[in-house]
Amino acid sequence: MCWLDLNAHCAKIGETLLHSAPMRRASERILRVTAIGFGAVCLLGAGCETTLYDPALATRPYPDALVQDRVVQIQAIPRELDLELVNATMVDYTDIDIWVNRRFVQHLGALRAGQTVRMPIDHFRDVWGQCPQPGGFWRTRHPTPLIVVQIQRGETTPLVGLVTVVPEAARY
Repeated sequence: MCWLDLNAHCAKIGETLLHSAPMRRASERILRVTAIGFGAVCLLGAGCETTLYDPALATRPYPDALVQDRVVQIQAIPRELDLELVNATMVDYTDIDIWVNRRFVQHLGALRAGQTVRMPIDHFRDVWGQCPQPGGFWRTRHPTPLIVVQIQRGETTPLVGLVTVVPEAARY
């Protein structure tokens, strides 16, 4: 048998196998399972999409009229889902607002001397009710870099800057 005859013979056997009833049913099953799996993944991906803004949670605008008069030794460390504040001073801060990136704000009842507090990133809001995008494994967007962190103690009191420590793992 020459090479061309062998090739034609193998093609005929393959064609017979592909068009046989058991192979067709197996192919249809594989296609059906693949389609169902693809549809499930698409639905799951669409269902996991979170809304980054809620107008009902909108806050006041950043106080541009206030200046920052100093920086204190309170470290602001962005984590995947939280902003960690480490108060290395001997001063208690009570009834304060924490501003992030001159846009997002969250109220904090107290930050005592020597205390460490974790604030969920998705609880910070802006004038439209939008929150910064947190990090983490399941995120759907790039996390919002948390660079400028400030304390507001009153409506007319100057802002207090914090020392932002961006971890190497933050990747921004």
